[in-house]
Amino acid sequence: MHKKACYTIFLLIVYFFAPCNAKAQLCNKDSNYYLLNYTGGGNNFVKDAIITANNEVVALCQYDAFSAFMSKFTAQGSVIWSNEFTPDYPHDTWVQFPWYNLTEMLGIVAGLNDTYYTFGYSTEHGKSINNVEDPPTHKVGIVYHFDKYGNKIGGKYFGNWRTDYSVSGMLQLPGGNIIVYLRSHFTPKISKVLCVNEAGGIIWAAPIQCNSLISYDEVDGALPVLQQLKNGNIVVARIMQRDIADTIQYPFTPPIIVPAPIHYFNLFELNGENGDLVWQNSYQCPTLTNTNVSNTYIPQLKNITQLPNGNLSFAADMYLQLDTNERFYAYKVFSKRAANFITTADGFNLKLISYFPQNGACSLEKAMATGSNGQQLFVTKDSAMGNTILFKIDAEGQITWSQAYANNNNSPTAQCTAVEKKSGPGYIILQSDANSPNIKSVITDAAGNTGCAKAAIEMMTRNSVWPWLVDKVHLANQVINIDFRYSNFDIKQSAHPLQQRTDCQYQYVCCTDFIDSLHPHEVLLCKNQTYTLPDNSVVKDSGTYYATFKTTRGCDSILFYNVKIIPLPSDLTTTPDTCMKNAISIQLRASEGFDKYLWNNSVTTTLPSFAVNAPGTYTVKVENKCGAKTDTINVYPQCEFPVYFPNAFTPNNDFINDILKVPALNKNKLVRLTIYNRYGQIVFNTDNIKNGWDGKYKGIAQENGAYGYLLEMEGFSGKPILQRGTVILIR
Repeated sequence: MHKKACYTIFLLIVYFFAPCNAKAQLCNKDSNYYLLNYTGGGNNFVKDAIITANNEVVALCQYDAFSAFMSKFTAQGSVIWSNEFTPDYPHDTWVQFPWYNLTEMLGIVAGLNDTYYTFGYSTEHGKSINNVEDPPTHKVGIVYHFDKYGNKIGGKYFGNWRTDYSVSGMLQLPGGNIIVYLRSHFTPKISKVLCVNEAGGIIWAAPIQCNSLISYDEVDGALPVLQQLKNGNIVVARIMQRDIADTIQYPFTPPIIVPAPIHYFNLFELNGENGDLVWQNSYQCPTLTNTNVSNTYIPQLKNITQLPNGNLSFAADMYLQLDTNERFYAYKVFSKRAANFITTADGFNLKLISYFPQNGACSLEKAMATGSNGQQLFVTKDSAMGNTILFKIDAEGQITWSQAYANNNNSPTAQCTAVEKKSGPGYIILQSDANSPNIKSVITDAAGNTGCAKAAIEMMTRNSVWPWLVDKVHLANQVINIDFRYSNFDIKQSAHPLQQRTDCQYQYVCCTDFIDSLHPHEVLLCKNQTYTLPDNSVVKDSGTYYATFKTTRGCDSILFYNVKIIPLPSDLTTTPDTCMKNAISIQLRASEGFDKYLWNNSVTTTLPSFAVNAPGTYTVKVENKCGAKTDTINVYPQCEFPVYFPNAFTPNNDFINDILKVPALNKNKLVRLTIYNRYGQIVFNTDNIKNGWDGKYKGIAQENGAYGYLLEMEGFSGKPILQRGTVILIR
């Protein structure tokens, strides 16, 4: 038996049937917790993460501002795969176009059937002549789609020459369509919300532009949030900015100037069937200029949750005023807090709830729905220590659970994201810093506890009303202008290895995950064949796949499969018959993808090309597990040949000279043969040398006599050849 097969059988025996003591057989993993460290090439920073039904974590990461990678981890934190990906349009010369660089992925969302989408933008370039690029450099929106194994399914492009777009938000609907927020960066700045189907068709497109003489612009660095409601409609929440001071007029008082910049929560709902605007509203955020807050700060919207009574909860990161009796425009001291902004179903404010550590402040990093009754999980960062704080709220906005985790990067600029396990309770927290190579993973037990990174915390809740201006940003009633292309976009990907280290661990049970990445199964498939993995997943494309087995002790054992699709020899194509044309040498070519080529029964090479320096007849043979095929290529000394055509034919059904066709001894390429009757009417034409005229027109036998013909051919050099003449029909 092959050594690899023996090794695999040994692994399965060890991990499926190995005995364990009575205590370990309980396999109660609810008390386990871990602190893991991952390092890779350069700095590594986690932008966002999602959880699968099997508690596997898929994280969107980057190692510099424009280099993204995606990694998948088991529920115990072991790396399953880690790949980076870029546009597959290499920059070879300055006169080529298009080519792409400065690509940034902005977010990740879960798709159907354990797939994942990442979205963002790339910088598209035209050709450069005399140091002037035309069309000018501009952004295009991109969406990448990956399967559960990290293999690319495809990419989509949103853009055009002389436009400037990015995809800054998206979600996939239960039926398979995707909603895309296409952010416009050029004037007039008309962003678009698109509903696109899997076949590549645009179902509807809604233009999003402010209707005001005052400029309200979307803010770079603040992504919109999209959520589908129970009625199928789409709610969008985004951050807008006004760069002109606002004036407030109260009776019997002088005008009050609110200095710029001024930020707004812009909320609106779109009809899920056609994209029509249902309602819109906006809320001015606290004034930041002339306060303790930098005017470069941008509030963030993180999540939208529809509550059981139909109201809407908008989770936000923002500065709120400390307790004071002053009017809102006079506030000078603010504190950073997580906010729960609750509105009616049509966007009218009901209440504002803020959350913060006792005697401190925090920033909201992420929020997500948990459960089915309006509960939410907030992921925040303590502003003082940089610790990660998780807490849950109910549909009324009240805290039901909270826990804090130490800042394991020991960095004031560290950021965090987290996911809640779906099958079995517990949390996975990812901590990273854009200036550090280390990604830290804190995996808690079922109650959210961990002895590896626990920190003390007491979260406070404060109810208030929205004191600032309302309904300042209004959307215009625009006619949609599809000024962009929506097309396929090629992706290339490569491995981005992460080295894993366990810094702290407690396990009540006696097993750990086992990932056998060193001994993958090699699977060769003929084109159009499929392969069924042990978990019954069917694969049909080249790539690396894995299957997860559960050991008797409850841990994961993961085996990998390298699947390669090999071409069918029956699909072999070669260079058409050609000529030397005074050349010293010419290259003959065969279709790529075969491991070996046998040229002229004498030369074996891995190259699909073969150089010849003399006329003659040459053969190429390919062979693999899918079959074998030999093809012939004729190389002639000259490139134009005499034209042969008969002067008569006898379509009398005696099987002798019944069909008028171009004789096969013609070596020139047929372009078209046309036959005319004496009235100049076309009675037959073809561009296929195998087809011929049977002497009939529209099924009616034509009379004896002379018929004109025009024979259009082309020599191997490409030179056109025309021959006119007559042919006699004799019955």
